Amino acid sequence: MKPWYIPLDLVLSFIAVLIRISFILFSLPFFRAKAIPPSFKAFLSLAISFVFFIPLAHKIEPLPIAPVSIGSVILGEVFTGIILSLSMLIILGALEVAGDIVSFQMGFGFARVADPVTGVQITLISRFFQILGTLIFFSLNGHHWLIKTIYTSFLKIPPGKFLTIIENVQIGRIINFTGLIFTLAFKLAAPIIIVLFLSEIGMGLIVKFAPQINILIVSFAFTIIIGILFAALSIEAWGEEIRQAFEILFTFIFRTLFK
Repeated sequence: MKPWYIPLDLVLSFIAVLIRISFILFSLPFFRAKAIPPSFKAFLSLAISFVFFIPLAHKIEPLPIAPVSIGSVILGEVFTGIILSLSMLIILGALEVAGDIVSFQMGFGFARVADPVTGVQITLISRFFQILGTLIFFSLNGHHWLIKTIYTSFLKIPPGKFLTIIENVQIGRIINFTGLIFTLAFKLAAPIIIVLFLSEIGMGLIVKFAPQINILIVSFAFTIIIGILFAALSIEAWGEEIRQAFEILFTFIFRTLFK
């Protein structure tokens, strides 16, 4: 009976797949929550790597044995994982910025809750935008696109080829894409900003013509009511903007990074 063994080349190729998927998975916004045990993340990375490795076994070169070469490959895998995860973090960062702007305008800037993902304090509206963005992401089958993105990354940017491929990427497109964090945030916050600005003008006129009204006390409740009312009316428009942002995200990845 012949002994059964796994070729060293396959083991090194599997390690290359595992390194990239581990960095992507551990830095994705949906898996960075402190409530998720690191052991679960490690097991999930191992399972996903095994599933990806089956069709990629003969398409990926094994890791080099030389310490210097393997160090450069691992560094390239780290940057590849960071770029893919940061692309998604830009969208969620824009939602958080929009929530901060809306919360400040509505007077909720002092009301903060603990973000279960990062552990820092965020505003209530920012948390609402994060939940809304996550629901829209999964409703658009974004997790399917994410899986396709990771698989395509191994074909377009093989392990060890990051530095040679990144030279052809247009830096201007990357800079324009990062600007989405501000344009999307102000698009989402614009309806509330405009409405509350007009309401403040109205309250200023009330103070002018009816100074006996204590507008300072009335304005707090009035601002919150108006803000919540128009936030409810803006949810449909917000959902459409967030949907377009995710489409821009995957278009950017496939046309700029994986061209």
